[in-house]
Amino acid sequence: MNRQRTIWSVAFSMVAGVTLMSLPFTADAAEQEKIMNAEYTVSTATEVEFDSGVGQITFERTQGNVMQVSVRAYKDNDTVFDKDGNVEAAELSARQSGDRLILEVKEQDGIQLDWVIKLPQVASLETDLGVGEISGELWVSDINIDIGVGEVDLDIFGNYASIKTDVGVGDSKIRGIGQIENNRFLMTANSRASSNGDAKISIDAGVGDVSIRIE
Repeated sequence: MNRQRTIWSVAFSMVAGVTLMSLPFTADAAEQEKIMNAEYTVSTATEVEFDSGVGQITFERTQGNVMQVSVRAYKDNDTVFDKDGNVEAAELSARQSGDRLILEVKEQDGIQLDWVIKLPQVASLETDLGVGEISGELWVSDINIDIGVGEVDLDIFGNYASIKTDVGVGDSKIRGIGQIENNRFLMTANSRASSNGDAKISIDAGVGDVSIRIE
């Protein structure tokens, strides 16, 4: 994946392969909102990948083999983003090839997306976020997160091999199980941790704070 981020314009091209439910409505003249929900069958061999431009991503740990995804697309009159953003044009789609499942929201320029992802144990997770916040709980797996501007605040459950975080401007902290080292150099920060598991976790932030707790 090309990890160079253009923060205000995120373009995707995918083939939709799932049935989803969209519940669009206009709350009032100040805010437009659209809710998109979908479910996907996953396993411990599944590799999940998705990108988002501006907004929030919240992870919830679940059991079983069904990943539930809810995305709220919205824009209000106070937004600093592109006034031409079209909430109604946003569509959640998926492409699956073998064990890899790739999700995206098309036509997300000029709007904000809040994701809630209920995720069972999978083989790997890869996500990019341009501006916003990534938070919640995850089962340990191979995790690769890239955020341009914002915060990462995650609880990760299970045994891992290595964790590395790098922050261009901001702070970084890992707490919990394993051999842990947190470093701060003027405006930059990084953290490293190691244990006796198999999963490798990597988190990069351009500007912001990263906080990881290993449970």
